[in-house]
Amino acid sequence: MIRRHIFYIAFLCICSTVSGQIGSVIGKNESSKKSVTKHDKKQFSTKELSFSITRNSISDSERVVDIYKWITENISYDNELMRSENLQKEIYTSEENVVKEVLDRKMALCGGFALLFKYLCADVGIKAEAVNGFTKDYSGNLQKRKVPNHTWNVVKLNGEWQLLDITWAIGHGSKNVPDNFWFLTKPTDFIYSHYPEDTKWTLMENPLSFYDFQRIR
Repeated sequence: MIRRHIFYIAFLCICSTVSGQIGSVIGKNESSKKSVTKHDKKQFSTKELSFSITRNSISDSERVVDIYKWITENISYDNELMRSENLQKEIYTSEENVVKEVLDRKMALCGGFALLFKYLCADVGIKAEAVNGFTKDYSGNLQKRKVPNHTWNVVKLNGEWQLLDITWAIGHGSKNVPDNFWFLTKPTDFIYSHYPEDTKWTLMENPLSFYDFQRIR
C-alpha cells in the first residue's frame, strides 16, 4: 500500500477543484432530484449500447470487465464541466440526463462515470450502485468533512459486492490505459482513500470510524 500514497499527487492534477463540482455527486444539489417524464425516458436508453459492449461476454465477470474497459477507453474526464457551475446545473437535472450527456459529450465527472457504469450494468442484469462519499487530497487530508466530494461504484459479482472507482482509474492511468488498481479493489486498500456516506459500502466487517479514516495515511 505504500506505493499508493503517491496517488494523491496524480489525482490532484485531474480533480483539483472537487469543491466546485456541485453536480458531480448525484443527489447533493436539489436540481439532481428532479424527476424525468415518461416521454423523456422513452427517448433515451442505454440498452443498445450495453448489449453491444457485452455481446461477446459469457459471464457477469466478463460483462463487468467489458463495461469498465469501454468506459475507460471512450469517456474522458470533463474539465470544462468541472469548471462551470452553470453547465453542471444544466446537466445535473436527473440521473438519466447525466448519463445521456456523458454519452453525448464523451466526457464525465465522477458522478457521470459512476452512473454510466451503474446503468450499463443494470441493462445486462448486473447489480451496481453509485456510492457517494469522501476522498482525500494530495496531502492525505479531507477537502470537506461534512459534504461528500466524490462518487464511485460497487458491483455485485458471484454474490459479493466489490469496489471500483473509474474516475481514479482514468486519472491515475496513462493515455488510454487505466490504473486497474482501482478496479475491484480490496476493501482494505480502498479504505485508505475512500470513505462512503453509508459505512456498509466500505465492504468491511468492522468498518473504520470516520475519525480513524481521517487519521490513516
